[in-house]
Amino acid sequence: MRHNFYPTQGFKAKRFSTFWIIRFLCPLFFIAPIVLVKPSICLGSEIIVRLSGKIDYPGDFSLLSETIQLKKICFLGINAKGRIDKQFLDFISSQGPPEGDYQVAPPFPAEQWPVKSFNKGGALRLKIITGPGLEILKLSKKNGIAVHGRDFYPLLEDIINKTAMINFHNDSLFERLEKHWGPLRISNWDMGRLADTWVKMNRSPAHWKAKVIRVSPQEIKKLCQPPETKRTLD
Repeated sequence: MRHNFYPTQGFKAKRFSTFWIIRFLCPLFFIAPIVLVKPSICLGSEIIVRLSGKIDYPGDFSLLSETIQLKKICFLGINAKGRIDKQFLDFISSQGPPEGDYQVAPPFPAEQWPVKSFNKGGALRLKIITGPGLEILKLSKKNGIAVHGRDFYPLLEDIINKTAMINFHNDSLFERLEKHWGPLRISNWDMGRLADTWVKMNRSPAHWKAKVIRVSPQEIKKLCQPPETKRTLD
């Protein structure tokens, strides 16, 4: 009986050890792809803003990642309909584009913004971190730039009951935005593309790198000037 006992115990010990090895290693097969793959997805996510310093064709911007790219959305000049911060366009025309490194930022508490992060109908805020643009923006008491559409109605529809008050609150939001940021306007169609792409990219603001660079006015005009047959910019 003793001769049979020890081999059985050895077999049980091996089976016990194998069980715990498998139990320990199996989760690693699920964790490893997350640890190894996810950082590679986040790397290379970049926002590039190109400014010409001209008030009619101010510049463009692009969202770039390894898998999705939204290139060269044009900013609208002073002749576009809707909300345009003409003073800020005049300011960067005289002082030069605020070049430097930026980061995606939430609204300031003083803005009393309806949402805490960028979404459709809102504004994509980029706060300057380093670069010569710091001194330029200090002159205008701005913290950075903000990309926005024609209006903020999508943010207000669910919180404003009286339709007659929407225009008032829309104007109020823009005034609060331009107090802290340099607004740069895009069309509502491009705002929809931007918001949809932002959701698809599914990035946390901390993963984005952003920068503002100077571009020649001729290049921007060639890119952004609409054909004569195209409807006027909204």
